[in-house]
Amino acid sequence: MKLNSSYPYPVLFEGNDDYINSEFNVDIAVDESFGELKITTNFKLQNEELEHLIHKEMAVYMIHIECPQTSFRKAYKSTEEILNIAIKSSEIRGKVIIHSFVVALKNIENYTNIFLNEWYKDSLITFEKGNFLAIGDAIEVTLLEENIEHMNLPSIVSIHKSDTSEFMEVDLSSSNINILLPKYEYEQYANASNSNLKSTILSMVIMPCLTHTFSQIAENSEDYEDNLWYQVMKKLFKDNGYDIADVGSDTLPPLKAAQLVLRKPVKTSFEEISKFHNMED
Repeated sequence: MKLNSSYPYPVLFEGNDDYINSEFNVDIAVDESFGELKITTNFKLQNEELEHLIHKEMAVYMIHIECPQTSFRKAYKSTEEILNIAIKSSEIRGKVIIHSFVVALKNIENYTNIFLNEWYKDSLITFEKGNFLAIGDAIEVTLLEENIEHMNLPSIVSIHKSDTSEFMEVDLSSSNINILLPKYEYEQYANASNSNLKSTILSMVIMPCLTHTFSQIAENSEDYEDNLWYQVMKKLFKDNGYDIADVGSDTLPPLKAAQLVLRKPVKTSFEEISKFHNMED
């Protein structure tokens, strides 16, 4: 949800001087348990006239919650200072953005307020239904749901057959990293699922795809931050003393990053090949 920084009518928010001796802050507590995200908000408004509008139900406190990954978007309204919200965890995941407002519930004409700045002194002020009267800070919460704490690389990488592609492709636009293999390559990969060279074949497929993935992250990580696979990768790097923001730098180039995630796959592959040859002898 993108907000403007200027409005054709007075709005109370931090850094704006439409009002004097006035504040609008919101304490927001977030807790996830038993399949629900529970959000408790405590609105703190210091402006008597705006409070009066809320008591007369001409305005309301509002919490707007948005989850880019699931397209969840909903507004919750209250005339009370405390608002409790419960959302099913299945409806949201990844990054959740929470905005707070005071919003006009009805058209408000001939608005006056003793705390308005002087330049509004002789102005006729009208608010239309839905106009922002006050804006609080936005917060972001990242939900590590669906047992993300226990998720690993195989859980976020999916390999599929493509009947139309001639070359291996990678799709990073969904929750998983989706690898598309041409028909023949996919059939060989599937047949090797129980092979003595399983790790070697898997590395042949996954390592170049991860190298490509980390190259894309280096170019523009913002395109992928809301995807589950990115959040798992971010945590994986953090747990091992790295920062995903360093991917693409001289200290952590994409190829090295791929090998770190796969735990030295080239070495593992050669060890597997050597073991296979010894078995044949």
